[in-house]
Amino acid sequence: MKKVVITADCVCDMPEELLEQYGIKAIYFYIITEHGCFRDREEVTSDNIVEYFRQGGTNVKTKAPLVEEYREFFEKNLKDADQIIHIAMSSALSLGCGRAEIAAKNFEGKVSVVDSRLFSTGMAHLVMKASELVKKGSDAKEIISALEEMKLKVVTGFIAENAKYLYETGNVNRFVKVVCEVFKIHPVLIMKKGVMKLKTIKIGNYENAVLRYVKGEMKKRDKIDKKRVFITHASCSVKLLSRVKREVAKYCVFEDTKITQASATITGNCGPNTIGVLFVRK
Repeated sequence: MKKVVITADCVCDMPEELLEQYGIKAIYFYIITEHGCFRDREEVTSDNIVEYFRQGGTNVKTKAPLVEEYREFFEKNLKDADQIIHIAMSSALSLGCGRAEIAAKNFEGKVSVVDSRLFSTGMAHLVMKASELVKKGSDAKEIISALEEMKLKVVTGFIAENAKYLYETGNVNRFVKVVCEVFKIHPVLIMKKGVMKLKTIKIGNYENAVLRYVKGEMKKRDKIDKKRVFITHASCSVKLLSRVKREVAKYCVFEDTKITQASATITGNCGPNTIGVLFVRK
């Protein structure tokens, strides 16, 4: 049987210990500020981005690896595999998926690229599913088919304390930014057809708004796959994370609840004190 290895863009936001546990190889993205260009995970972390924002920085850009970098990444990992399945960030949000597809053409069918149509730990659900199928002995075709079906069921959304950083990175327009500032509104965004859309808004105290966001996400609990949930955040307090974990458990008891920190790339796009509950529907 051919050995299949699962790879992913680092914006799947899986911590290093989880990547190692599941045997996943991740390729860096780039963070660009006036101070230079840095590799996510290797040279810059989410905490670095938060500190940059706190010191008044706003000029954060993110960039996917070049085609040649994907080609080198695949070539390196094919030394230990017969086949690679690469799970990419949504092609509607990043050039990475398209570049990975171009690079894959160099390997005569040995590299397959799956456009997750997701980001952050929405992708991680696919990554972990793929890894579990590898361990069960599924072949590449079976794994890709399962991922294509699963990605339509992953709920990927988050609530941000404000719209300032979402506006700076082009994820919401100026009108949304101004309204959120004036009325102290907290935007809730969700992935829909591969792009981020404003789903709703929450008003009032941010911590209470986050709990209302969680309740809203869990309202159709009978339709939620109870296997796994990710609570993914950008520099949220331990207190808030604990409250969110308890709130999730109040409505839906998952077999596995993982609290993860967003990558520098994701943090750079959404800003600090952002949190999401990401799960899969049946």
